[in-house]
Amino acid sequence: MAAQTPMSLRLRVLVAIALVLAPGAAGGAVFAGWLARQTVRAELAAAMVGGRQTVERAVEVVPRSDHADRDMRQLVATFDGNRHVIAQLVGANGAVVASSQPPPAPHRAPVWFLALLDPRLEPLHITAPGGAVILTPAPRNDVGDAWQQFVYALVVLGLVGLASAILVYITIGRALRPLAQLTGAFGRVGAGDYGARVEEAGPGELARLAHSFNLMAGDLEAMRRRTRVLEEQILKLQDEERAELARDLHDEIGPHLFAVNIDAAMLGQSLAAGRKAEASQRVKAIQAAVGHMQRQVRDILSRLRPAQLVELGLGAAIGELVEFWRSRRPDIVFAVDLAADDAALPEAVQEVVYRIVQEGLSNAVRHGQPGRIEVVVRAGPGGEVTVRVVDDGIGRKGAAGEPGFGLVGMRERVEALGGSLLVQPGAAGGWAILARAPLAPLLALEGAGS
Repeated sequence: MAAQTPMSLRLRVLVAIALVLAPGAAGGAVFAGWLARQTVRAELAAAMVGGRQTVERAVEVVPRSDHADRDMRQLVATFDGNRHVIAQLVGANGAVVASSQPPPAPHRAPVWFLALLDPRLEPLHITAPGGAVILTPAPRNDVGDAWQQFVYALVVLGLVGLASAILVYITIGRALRPLAQLTGAFGRVGAGDYGARVEEAGPGELARLAHSFNLMAGDLEAMRRRTRVLEEQILKLQDEERAELARDLHDEIGPHLFAVNIDAAMLGQSLAAGRKAEASQRVKAIQAAVGHMQRQVRDILSRLRPAQLVELGLGAAIGELVEFWRSRRPDIVFAVDLAADDAALPEAVQEVVYRIVQEGLSNAVRHGQPGRIEVVVRAGPGGEVTVRVVDDGIGRKGAAGEPGFGLVGMRERVEALGGSLLVQPGAAGGWAILARAPLAPLLALEGAGS
């Protein structure tokens, strides 16, 4: 089935106005018809009374006349041109002797309208010499006048209704003009143009809608800028991680592989020459080099993917991370306070907490030249987890406000959990990282998933 085109708002308003006015117009028409019928009835009744009085006075005089028949005919003739009454002279045998002639109706009403307004008054029979005079009401002219007034009123009402409809159509069109701009602006936003803005004009509701749209478009534009910055940061971090891995492989793994290759060659020569003691030393050297490379590979893997976080929990993973840097920088004092229970923290929160500590330690050790680094993880009574990484180093030279240590990604992780991350200069120098994340929604989500 083909989808039906929805009715426009302007047309809906016009239809609603018509539906509201139609019963009133119908009621007004019925009331006006009732009043017109009462008016016609009153006029005909008054004319009949006047005609009766005229005939009765004439009938009293006719018996004294020498020409009674002529006088009666003249009496009926006096009703010629009467709009309301038709007079007829009827003989003793019931035949019509004379009849008045009503004037031509200037306005002819339809039969149904005549039947609707006809009050149906009974004719009057007045006894006269030699017969009777019958007075019959003639509503045709009065109903014709009422019909003409009805037509005029209908034309005026139609013109007023048409003018009102045109005025409402134009007014609503102007009032809804901002909606057309909003429609076009939404299309631009849907196509990725977040710089689209609309004029905050029109009725108050549409002005507020336009204002909200402009705010939304501004937020989307700012979000896109932050996303671009984040993408650049991610690419930069990827490049740094790759360069660091290349340095570790080159500086730590490469020399030992070269040494293993040399020791293996010398081992073959020693075995060929029968120098077993020298061959045994070569074997031990190879084992030592392989053991060193294995430890280096485990360190690299732990930085890429903290297996302890999954196997042993958050506390063990952070402990391994701290030990990694303590073994390389024994001159730095590491103070760790892990008061949060791993079981009380959702898995998603543990991952974010570990990454914040990992990034904070890495930035402080590599760039800050600190003497002390403090790591605190607590699950507060307010249903949130807090993470603090503070160092007393020199900070990043030339930084104006927030260090560019790749923490943009951490902020996105925390905000995705409904939390917040703040990076600011520390009280004793260096930088202080403070992250907060709520636990209740995530615990509820995990409970529903299980």
